[in-house]
Amino acid sequence: MNTYSIENEYIKIEFLTKGATVVSIRKKETNTEYILSYKNIDRYVNNVYYFGATIGRNAGRTYPTEYTNFSGNKIKLKPNENKVYLHGGEHGLDSVEWKLSILEADFALLEYKDSNPDYEKSSVNVIYQLIGKNFVIRYLGNAEIPTIFNLTNHSYFNLNGNRDYSTVKNHYLKIEESELQIVDDDFIPTEKYSDMKNKYQNFDFSDGKKIIEAFDVDNDLSRKCKGGIDLAYCFKKNVISTPKIEIWSDDRKNGLRIYSNQESCVIYTLNKLIDSEEEFQKYQGITFEMQKRPNYIHSLSGDCLQTNYYNYIRYEIL
Repeated sequence: MNTYSIENEYIKIEFLTKGATVVSIRKKETNTEYILSYKNIDRYVNNVYYFGATIGRNAGRTYPTEYTNFSGNKIKLKPNENKVYLHGGEHGLDSVEWKLSILEADFALLEYKDSNPDYEKSSVNVIYQLIGKNFVIRYLGNAEIPTIFNLTNHSYFNLNGNRDYSTVKNHYLKIEESELQIVDDDFIPTEKYSDMKNKYQNFDFSDGKKIIEAFDVDNDLSRKCKGGIDLAYCFKKNVISTPKIEIWSDDRKNGLRIYSNQESCVIYTLNKLIDSEEEFQKYQGITFEMQKRPNYIHSLSGDCLQTNYYNYIRYEIL
């Protein structure tokens, strides 16, 4: 696997063509690394935590593991997390080799011709671009026959710099006004939502607070999330010019604002580690997966299929 980079005066980004995976977001002013990465690059061959990967064709959890395609045929999807289809399955976009078509100082274009039999054939592009203090990701999809597109990036952020000894528990987090998507006992996203003004208020970050205030609370969602966060926040407004997420390091010296055109953000605080894990600890990072709301293919009927797709994510490095 080869590592490539783009950089400007403020930010340096490193990425792999395998999975179009971001392996470093570095704030040059303080030489602070913003995301988690494996020390041994070989761990990206089987990237069990999806560190920095491009997720697709359908991000999030899907159940029942099927959908109806444009021809009206029911397409079965192979489960890869218990009985659930997660992040595009065993052969998702995180596992394939992308073609690096353009590499300039502050711009990169990666392309992939997707012939996964679960979906109609399509062309998928990822653009990485630096604009001042902003790292912009654009996901573009095109297909002749309407199909499923729902991509996202799966970077885990930790803004403390010295990550070997720190978690994100005392990071300050603010989330744009949203509703929380409820998951059932099998961790399947439902069509039920909470405004977080009741027993789920621990998950409400609309006014901003430390992440630890959401942890290990005595309610069913907290128990399902193993004490942390692993839930979708569905935004009440979808305005691209205002940040959907704002997060700061423990000492408030390093910050991040995230802007996107997506309707929801799945937030996950690395609650579940494999038994043999020695390099990382629980709650060491936090993901912000900007995407369509999980399990949307079972709530939108035919509207879930499209020929052209565009996902815009902008990370403002503070």
